[in-house]
Amino acid sequence: MYPDENKLETECGRCQSCARENAEKNIGAVTGKEEIAVAVAGQPNTGKSTIFNRLTGLNQKVGNWPGKTVDRKEGRVVRGDRVYRLVDLPGTYGLTANSVEEEIARDYIVSDDPDVVVAVVNAASVERSLYLVAELAELNTPIVIALNMMDVAKHEGRMINARQLSAAIDLPVVPMTASMNRGVDQVFKTLDAIDLQHPQKRNSVELPSEVRRLAALLDSPYSLPYPKEWAASKLIEGDYKVIQAVKNALKDGKWKDEKFKAIETFLSEHKEAAKAIVGRRQQWIDEACKKAVEDVKNCRSPSEKWDRVFLHPLWGRLIAFLAIPIAALLGILLGMFTGGQVLFAAMEGGPKIKAAWPGMIGSMVADGLAPALGWITALVCIIGFIYAIFYFLEDIGYLARISFLTDTFLRRIGAGGKSAIPLMLGLMCNTVAIAGTRVVETRRQRLVTIVMLPFLPCAGQTMVAAIFTLAIFPVKTAIIILIGLTIINFLAASLAGKFLSLTVPHPRTDGMIMELPLFHRPNFRTIFGGVRMRIELFLRRAAGVIFFGLLIIWAVSYFPKGEIQTSYLYQFGRFLEPAGSMIGLDWRFMVALLSSFFAKEITVGTLAVLFSVSASDQQAIMQAIQNAISPAGALAFVVASHFYIPCLGSMAVLKSELGSWKKTLPLLAGMFILAFALAFITYHAAKVII
Repeated sequence: MYPDENKLETECGRCQSCARENAEKNIGAVTGKEEIAVAVAGQPNTGKSTIFNRLTGLNQKVGNWPGKTVDRKEGRVVRGDRVYRLVDLPGTYGLTANSVEEEIARDYIVSDDPDVVVAVVNAASVERSLYLVAELAELNTPIVIALNMMDVAKHEGRMINARQLSAAIDLPVVPMTASMNRGVDQVFKTLDAIDLQHPQKRNSVELPSEVRRLAALLDSPYSLPYPKEWAASKLIEGDYKVIQAVKNALKDGKWKDEKFKAIETFLSEHKEAAKAIVGRRQQWIDEACKKAVEDVKNCRSPSEKWDRVFLHPLWGRLIAFLAIPIAALLGILLGMFTGGQVLFAAMEGGPKIKAAWPGMIGSMVADGLAPALGWITALVCIIGFIYAIFYFLEDIGYLARISFLTDTFLRRIGAGGKSAIPLMLGLMCNTVAIAGTRVVETRRQRLVTIVMLPFLPCAGQTMVAAIFTLAIFPVKTAIIILIGLTIINFLAASLAGKFLSLTVPHPRTDGMIMELPLFHRPNFRTIFGGVRMRIELFLRRAAGVIFFGLLIIWAVSYFPKGEIQTSYLYQFGRFLEPAGSMIGLDWRFMVALLSSFFAKEITVGTLAVLFSVSASDQQAIMQAIQNAISPAGALAFVVASHFYIPCLGSMAVLKSELGSWKKTLPLLAGMFILAFALAFITYHAAKVII
């Protein structure tokens, strides 16, 4: 039980969420148990999240790190007289931060001073995974090694003796196969046995003497944000974020007096010490592995066999570029066959509801509430199935291969290898794709990917374009127009991404660091846990905006007299008709364009209502379009629709991922201006050519 939130004072004094957060932080004091902060750290692809999910079960909460749109997962477990508060840190290769995620992990371990660090090590690639442990060992925080993926190591022909490894590095080592729930309880038993009041001294990496000498120079009356010896080693290694933090802490951002000049001189005279630091850590790792790791001779790795196909320069890329669209299409189809049925039922039941409840109430239920719930249900199912498929591909180790194969090209425009997944998803549904950008590892690359996505045509936009072009032009001409528009969309998305990548500051070390995980069996509990988390985030951050937004759209299309031909939406369309005439569109097409804000697929249905034809009779709709608009106007409408602002669902998720309307609205305004400008150019050029 949590304390009464209404009786707790909050710092902001504005919301009960702060009260709940304070209550959770003080749960140990409330229950009379000792609360232990446990940081779960590890390199990517070590099974860290699987271990965290196993340790915490369903006792998790998901939010963002303060000031960052990066997921923060916490869980609490009560054991005896202790409450363990576990924090799942973003994956990091070491304590030198090359991204926002790595900076979060590093600062939490070094500055927030957790009571214990559970360091997850991949048994199949123990030499690489231990580098983070070598850096952690330089700190005073107690460490427990979770030696995960023992089954994968065995299949790869590697035998690791956990007891010998523990003796070699002087740290407790728990062998685990988290996907099969092996070793989880032993981790807790090891944590229970740690005496936090009198931590045992350990033999850490012996760093060069230059580190201690520089640490002495850092001694000052000012408060450093990091331990002095650790900060000294990072200064020697050239960690620019630590350099800036130390500058600010020591002299209010000034680096000028004799003491600071002495530090600068020391760093310039001992540049080779950085190599010595890395060498000492690697020596520590090598000596431990010699005692505890044995490679079985003549054992051919299963991952090597599969990678001959999946990393092949031709076949590997072909499979990768087919796998993502097929997986996305499968997820959308499964979502529409499940949650989509709720949406279809809401649409089909509209006339019956209106007949049973004539007037405003029936219209609100039939055209507002029911479609809103239907859309949210459909999106939840689509997002759930797509994430399930991609979490499956990630868990078995294949998603990292796709990132590797596409990284070189996408990095040229400021994105990264994992951006290929949401970018291809965007051709089917921008809403799902923007939500899917969470698979992109760095904040900067994620931002570039998010900005690119609205420029890509979703399936609804492509459908509208196909109906318009086929209504006016021959089939071959229509296909050429559709292909040309798609190419222009890709160029616009690439230019937007490139422009943003040039204007957004980025670390000096923004290169690719990637270790391809070994292929292994999926952990369905982890997959379903990830899907549940994503659905919860969608419902919390975007579903409300979509629901109330659709009600507002219903209201402006109903009032004041209960029909669209006299509604505020119609009046606004009439108001925009002079602007529409500049691109060859009358008020009906302007209203249809405005209605695509609800969903791109609704554009054709709106025209059906305005032309008084059946929404299911596409032939009648195409004939009405042909009679009501010129070829140049139809082409301009297609261009405007392709570059028009995204639908309400996409906007809600876009705002959620960017963090504020202040960042979202300029992007939407730019797209609106671009759509009108391109439609204007297209219309007047087409009048001359056609």
